[in-house]
Amino acid sequence: MKIHKSRWKKLLALGIVAGILATTVPAQAGEPSVSVRKVSQDINDQNQYVYDGDKLDLSMTTLAIQKSSTGALGYINNGVVQTNSGSLLVPNWDGWWHMKNGWKQNTNGLTQLDDKGWYMLSNGRLQVTENATLRNTATNWMYLEDGKANTGYTGLSQNENGIFWVSNGIVSDSYTGVVKDTIGVTPNSSGWLYIVKGKFDSGAETVAQNANGWWKIRNGLVDFDYNGLAKNENGWWMIQGGKVNFGFNGAVQNENGIWYVSGGKVNLNYNDSAYGYYFSGGRAQ
Repeated sequence: MKIHKSRWKKLLALGIVAGILATTVPAQAGEPSVSVRKVSQDINDQNQYVYDGDKLDLSMTTLAIQKSSTGALGYINNGVVQTNSGSLLVPNWDGWWHMKNGWKQNTNGLTQLDDKGWYMLSNGRLQVTENATLRNTATNWMYLEDGKANTGYTGLSQNENGIFWVSNGIVSDSYTGVVKDTIGVTPNSSGWLYIVKGKFDSGAETVAQNANGWWKIRNGLVDFDYNGLAKNENGWWMIQGGKVNFGFNGAVQNENGIWYVSGGKVNLNYNDSAYGYYFSGGRAQ
């Protein structure tokens, strides 16, 4: 959404203000005086762009300007209000505005326009401060950058409701896994977060998987300092440095006893002698 340089030159030349004002700046001795003249801009009764009172300019393109007789903001292109226009954004010096059939709409919320993009609007104005956050439509939560949904983004984002996993610009409530912190939740973004059905679960105590292995989760974060046995819905696991060691075989003690571990997992079906203990149901007797 960029305004062409030549268009801004024209706006600057016209002064971009209502009313006509001439000002003479006092000059120092030996210096010429400087006069600044600001001219009006308006939409006349024929819905044409005029400046400096009633001077018609049919070359003015892509500008949102107020019609002083009604107070309405109109979409000017080629010097005329575009009353057959679709739903789109049009700029002026105060921002970007939602226009339809040539006039500003008082739209609020995340809205899809004719370009298929989704935009966060307040009273028809694009909210460019809505950046790296999430806002909802009737069916989805979408990731915004500068007020527009970025459907190419995949990663973490947050709003007042929590921290979420976003896939292709939309919160993915089907995703569960362990992901690297990229938004500063942990000191220096050095941690890993446990996401459950698209949302960070700050109360999770489990062992969870990602592409790099299985990890001890404490308070929703990977605990890289954890060493010992920890459980999830699949059993008890031998954790070293926060990660399941699938190559570990031996006897390991926790607060519930001494356990027979094979391939990194407590074998609750083991009934025999090993490592100087006799095990029944995987536990030393």
